[in-house]
Amino acid sequence: MKYMIYLQPIGSVNSHVLRFLKTALASIRPVEMLDPIDIPNYACDKTRNQYEGSALLDSMPVGEGVTLGVTEVDAYVEGLNFIFGLASDKRALISIKRLRPEFYGLPQDEDLLNNRALKEAVHELGHVFNLKHCPNKRCVMHFSNAIQDTDLKDWKFCESCERKIKI
Repeated sequence: MKYMIYLQPIGSVNSHVLRFLKTALASIRPVEMLDPIDIPNYACDKTRNQYEGSALLDSMPVGEGVTLGVTEVDAYVEGLNFIFGLASDKRALISIKRLRPEFYGLPQDEDLLNNRALKEAVHELGHVFNLKHCPNKRCVMHFSNAIQDTDLKDWKFCESCERKIKI
């Protein structure tokens, strides 16, 4: 059985990115857009000016399929300065804050943002489908420690990871 992917905006999220993700992810699984949910206040760490990723993930509904949360806020988990995404059980989350070229002082580039968002979305969905990080730097399951890592990899699974997917 193929799980449905439920795309869950958390807070106000760029509609162009959401539409792009909905269309692109449909090549992997059927996708349905959910109504936005509020960013939980308790997730905000005012000293860091960031949101705790696990709290954002936990704020998302759990349904029959897989829920992919998308947010504009900067996220982190304990022990890391920031995260591009996070996954647990049947929920995944991406933050597009640090995927934006303008975050790094570069001109706005919608195509680059969409491409990065897709890579991080597929990466986190890979974790939901029981994949671990891959040593292949071109594989979408390679860990992105910096935006350059995300830019280097493809948005698809390498052959080895594709064979390991358990749904």
